[in-house]
Amino acid sequence: MLDEGIDLIRGFWDGQLRFDGRHYTADLAARDDLAEVARPVQARIPIWVVGVWPRQKSMRRVLRCDGLIPAFMAEDGSGAETTPDGIQTVRRWLVEHGEGRTDYDIIMEGETPADDPAAASAAVSPWAGAGCTWWLETRWEMPHQSPERMRQVHERLAAGPPRPA
Repeated sequence: MLDEGIDLIRGFWDGQLRFDGRHYTADLAARDDLAEVARPVQARIPIWVVGVWPRQKSMRRVLRCDGLIPAFMAEDGSGAETTPDGIQTVRRWLVEHGEGRTDYDIIMEGETPADDPAAASAAVSPWAGAGCTWWLETRWEMPHQSPERMRQVHERLAAGPPRPA
């Protein structure tokens, strides 16, 4: 369903207003009020997907998209640690299998301190060096709306993005 959903969205964005797939059927052409809504203002909206390394079906989906939010699995199916070396392996695989494409975004996420630029830089630098092109500053711990978490988010925003060394 995800693969077909990607085809559906990309088709709408490219001006193909009818879609008839195995899971989805849509006809925006019949609706004058929706025909223009489906077209993006910018030339291309990037699609980032989670790619589970080394699962081939998952990684082939990444090749159809613009970016990878990586997840790693061990041979026994359990989660494996994401490392800069692992990112380099995945980047090489994308380039080797991507029919000449080298422009894939690789997104890493985590938390960096707002009050310590050196520590924030130290946290993101290995990922940038491994080929990650984006850092998502995440605050997954609960409770999301607590005053302390909101203070941390505001401080991180005010400090600006962490900079790799």
